[in-house]
Amino acid sequence: MNGGLILATIKDIAKHAGVSPSTVSIVLNGQADVRKISAKTQKKVWAAIRALEYQPNIPARRLRGDSQSKTLVIAVFWASDFRAHMVLRFLRGLQDEILQSNRECEIIIHPYKNNELCNITSLRSMNMYNAAIICNASSKDLEYLESCNFNIPIILYNRHSQKYCTVNVDDVKLGSIPAQVFASRGHRKAAIITSQPVFSGMEVRIESFISTATKHNLEIVDVIYEDNSMPGGFSAAKRLLDLEVKPDCLFCASDAMAIGALRCVHKSGIIIPDDLELISIGNGDMDLEEYATTSLSVVHLPMEKMAETCLRLVFDVLNHRIEPPHY
Repeated sequence: MNGGLILATIKDIAKHAGVSPSTVSIVLNGQADVRKISAKTQKKVWAAIRALEYQPNIPARRLRGDSQSKTLVIAVFWASDFRAHMVLRFLRGLQDEILQSNRECEIIIHPYKNNELCNITSLRSMNMYNAAIICNASSKDLEYLESCNFNIPIILYNRHSQKYCTVNVDDVKLGSIPAQVFASRGHRKAAIITSQPVFSGMEVRIESFISTATKHNLEIVDVIYEDNSMPGGFSAAKRLLDLEVKPDCLFCASDAMAIGALRCVHKSGIIIPDDLELISIGNGDMDLEEYATTSLSVVHLPMEKMAETCLRLVFDVLNHRIEPPHY
């Protein structure tokens, strides 16, 4: 029974319907007509299923079929925070690689809360998947992962590890490029809009921007922290406009914040890029960047290509072409 307490089994359904367990299995597997099970018997079986509130045991089915199926079941663990919308770009990359590789893959998305990866039961048991790609892990989540020993391949997206295969972007380069561009265009005063870092790469990008800006005599007038969202970017830009010393260029840690900032400065009559040049990390939807009121200049984060690489690493580990750790 549901709600609660006892889950009905195929044997329970068979007893309730007055048929054999094999008959119930045939009906559940959609083979009743092929196996010439009468309509009357099918009706009895389905009535018993509804009465007992039967739910199939998917993990058990996966385990039973594991030796027969050629389909790879791959779990993608994705943090359910401000980066939730980015999963669409990641999935595009996985889809492209699946089509190119001609492999049969089933992708299962598992949202999780930051710092709570250890509470995901399916991650602890790992008995339903052939491999897992873990994305956006916090420092606490990484500590947990480093303490575990999984019996399937684990790939970390945009994180560093001495234990697992990883796919990373060059965070130093992501931060330095905007500063170089600003300096080359004669800017003298820069500001930064960002959020509190949830992983070390965010800090590296900001530090790299500041370091490169300093080398090019570009003054940092302020670093403003707000929520990593469009409203957060709007609020940060409002604070920016209240500064006594106004910047002539602005670096945003995400395009969500940048879109909010664009809205704010546009309402204030500031012309982009004549009065204020803005560059952000391009980690969101590229259509949104291009079709904003003022097209957004970004340092592109190659999320789709990184997803493709994650999946290729899964294939390579499963086929024993490489062994973790691999970077």
